Amino acid sequence: MHIRKYAVIFLLVLTVIGYGEMKSYNLTNETNVKLFLMDFMNREYKLTTGKELKPDRKVLLAESVLIASKEFGISPLLIVSIIDIETSFRNVIGSYGEVGYMQIRPETAKYIVEMYIDKFEKYGYDKLDLKWIKDRLLYDPKYNVLVGTAYLYYLKELHGDITHAIGWYNGGGNSYYLDKVVYKIAQITIEYPII
Repeated sequence: MHIRKYAVIFLLVLTVIGYGEMKSYNLTNETNVKLFLMDFMNREYKLTTGKELKPDRKVLLAESVLIASKEFGISPLLIVSIIDIETSFRNVIGSYGEVGYMQIRPETAKYIVEMYIDKFEKYGYDKLDLKWIKDRLLYDPKYNVLVGTAYLYYLKELHGDITHAIGWYNGGGNSYYLDKVVYKIAQITIEYPII
């Protein structure tokens, strides 16, 4: 256990050194949080693809994360960590039919939207047709992030706390996925000092 702890700390230090100059954001207002999110998303996307995230897509994703965070009471850091782990901010279809940034299956999305229909109707999302849902998950980042965050909220309610919810998000129900998410959040907080 101690070896694992020291290995994680060592990797975090290497990560900080590897990125050189760290940016600092005063996250006391929504504008600064949005700027931080856009910077982080762009950097992670560029590390994976070698390209910049399109400016309009950065803005839309950051705004979507903030809306979903407020709507379901889930930290924006947690939401972007899951998106980064799932897709590195690429809008893709997974090998098991998972769709979009947060890799949600259309059948799961339909169930979640039905459960929280009042929250989705506020944003004009009231259709429950599977084809429509699949298209929305792929082509509408706001919908995808809302559904993914609602799913995480549902898992939190089902399993009693956020740590169990994270473990179940990717279907495993074990600590492997939770460890990946916790590591990503730690990486973010080290690379982006908030003071």
